[in-house]
Formats: sequence, C-alpha cells, structure tokens
Amino acid sequence: MSKQLKYKLKKTLKKAEFVHADLEYHKELSGEAIKGFQDEVNRLVDLLTDEQKKEIQRFVDEHVAQKRAVKAEKEASAQNTDPIETSDCTDIVCTDLEPEPNSPNIGSEEGPTKIHELKKLFRRIAEQTHPDKVRASGFSDKEVARLEQIFMRAKVAYDHENWYILYSIALDLGLEIPDPSNLQIQWIEDDIHQTLGRIAKVAQLTAWQWYIGNELQKNMALKHFFMQSYGFDHPDL
Repeated sequence: MSKQLKYKLKKTLKKAEFVHADLEYHKELSGEAIKGFQDEVNRLVDLLTDEQKKEIQRFVDEHVAQKRAVKAEKEASAQNTDPIETSDCTDIVCTDLEPEPNSPNIGSEEGPTKIHELKKLFRRIAEQTHPDKVRASGFSDKEVARLEQIFMRAKVAYDHENWYILYSIALDLGLEIPDPSNLQIQWIEDDIHQTLGRIAKVAQLTAWQWYIGNELQKNMALKHFFMQSYGFDHPDL
C-alpha cells in the first residue's frame, strides 16, 4: 500500500468511527428526548382549561379529517388513472426509470464488485462467529454470546451493504485483510455520508431541539409544536 493510500485510509476510518459514534449517541438519547418532550407537552396540556382542550381537540380532528380526505382523493385518482401504454412499468420494476443516485449501480462495475467483496468478507467473519460454529467449538457461554452478537452485527451490515462496519469487524477479529483499494475507501466515505444523513434526521426532530436546548430554546420548541400540531398558542410559552 502506498503511503498516500495508507494515510487516506487511516483518516477515512477515523472519520467513519467518529460519525458512527455520533449516530449511536443520537440513537441512544433520541428515545429519552422524545419521552421527555411528550411528558412536557402532556404537562402543559393538563394546565389548560376544558374549553382550551376542546379547542385543541377540534383542531386535531379537523386536521385528521383533512389528511384522510387527501388520502382518499389520491387513492381514487390512482384507481381512475388509465394505464400508461408507453411505459414498461410493472408492480415490481419500472425499466424506463433510471436508478436513484444512491442506489446500487445496476449494471456497473462497482455494484457487482462491492457485492462480491462484501460477500467474501462476510463469509470470513461468519467462519469465526456463526452461532452454529461457535456453539460447537466448546467456547464459554459468555464467549458464545459475544461472538453471536458480532455475527448479527455483521449480518445487518452485509444486508445493508455497509462496507465500513464489515471491515471494522474483520479488523477487530484480527482477520488478515488485503490492503484496501481507493474504491473500497470510497465505499467507507459513502457510508459516512449516509450516516451523517441519519444523524441529521434525528437532529431535526422538535423533541431533539427541545432536549438539547437551553430554556429559551426549549420554550421555542414547545411553542412551535403547539402551533404546528394543535394550532394553539399556549399561554405559558
């Protein structure tokens, strides 16, 4: 491996490790954030008068009715639409549409190459961690449980075509891995991009903004929620 490639790999792995740790942080705390936010919303609702609660309920009922009407209209429109004679679309595939930018590169060299490399790496990991193998190897119950968890993590990574996770697991297991190519480093960078997107989705939640905010930001998040969800300007916010 060239010195340039070696340090590019090291830098990319460190960045991937950081963003995955950040994702884990957001995932672990998002449940607490949502529960805490909902508890605060319930507390504020309890402070309202019966008439104010009825006002909120009327808004919610109207909003639900509107959504149902829009859904029914879309379904009726879809049923009344004549088939498009010029399209090769079926229920399963539409051959006249191009793949999404982030979808597997069907028919390209990178798609099959990545799948092939993922499969090879997953099989090597499975040789050491598959539940059937480890149970028959005389390991302690604790070691069996540890290896089974690794296998399940590798299986999820393989199913989602996540090269970084599989590569990291292989390194942790001490497997001898050929030096990665620039293309494989690009796969790790692709994973970083996707992981940052998942973090952004959590960070955009109103409950998350409330959870991490100061008192002013918490009040603004709650005020925004009441206006958006209930059409109501809470007097205590």
